[in-house]
Amino acid sequence: MSEKYLSVSDGENCPVCNNPTMKVTAREIDVPHFGQTLLYSSLCRNCGFRQSWSYPLEESSPHRYTLYVSDPSDLTSRVIKSNTASIKIPELGFSMESKMSSDPFITNVEGVLQRVKAATQTLNSWADSKEEKEKIEKVFQKIEKAIAGELPFHLIIEDPLGISTIEATNPKKLKVEELRSSEDAQ
Repeated sequence: MSEKYLSVSDGENCPVCNNPTMKVTAREIDVPHFGQTLLYSSLCRNCGFRQSWSYPLEESSPHRYTLYVSDPSDLTSRVIKSNTASIKIPELGFSMESKMSSDPFITNVEGVLQRVKAATQTLNSWADSKEEKEKIEKVFQKIEKAIAGELPFHLIIEDPLGISTIEATNPKKLKVEELRSSEDAQ
């Protein structure tokens, strides 16, 4: 992975402790599967606050990947998600919209389901009513079945910059569509 520092700023005020102990670094790195990426990182030497975000410098045409997951072997399919991509699992009622502040990741389908499970657990802790908790519990049970390979579902990734992809263990279960514009990726 090649790396080129673009700027380093030391002595910035930290947004948490307000001390001038924040170091901000901007660098260009070559990340496997993502290509050239601009990476910003901040670290406060006083309170330990850290933040990072990335922006892809390379792009392709917009794509939608739809993987039909119907048996446990499909759970090992690789998922490469950029910060510009959205993920949907209609059978679980799950949708994670793209945001420049979202983290890119490389995992497998089971790893995506584990992220959905964690988000569902967080929602459950925020639920106010018994009805909300029961509804979330039903979704949680569906997620558990999907992780066990007992519930077929579609994993859809849409990326307006065309960086994300799914590398299916069974390519016959993967549908790839090139989208005409970023408006199509909805």
